[in-house]
Amino acid sequence: MTTPIEQYDSYIELYRNGNVADAVAGLRKLKESAPEFALTYNALAAFAKKNGELDEAIKYAEDYCKLTPQDPFGFTILSAYYFEAGDRKRAEDANYESIAIRIKQQQQNI
Repeated sequence: MTTPIEQYDSYIELYRNGNVADAVAGLRKLKESAPEFALTYNALAAFAKKNGELDEAIKYAEDYCKLTPQDPFGFTILSAYYFEAGDRKRAEDANYESIAIRIKQQQQNI
């Protein structure tokens, strides 16, 4: 049996080769079989956004942030999605969370 990262890599390769439907279907299966594997949600968010499915992208980005609460980049992306959706308050909250995480990480490295 392949690992989640191996499966993820194969689906990303499918996507890169233009097989978007199979890549997304595979990532959705991976999400079900390995719900703790955060990269799946990140990719699904990006693919949904690229496909114009902003609400779906937000849902996946929120899931990614729940799984990786110390990743400031996730909150930055989530903030951008909220902003594009017209939800300024949530966009600002996600942006502030991103900043807070970065400050905390910088203080730990001092």
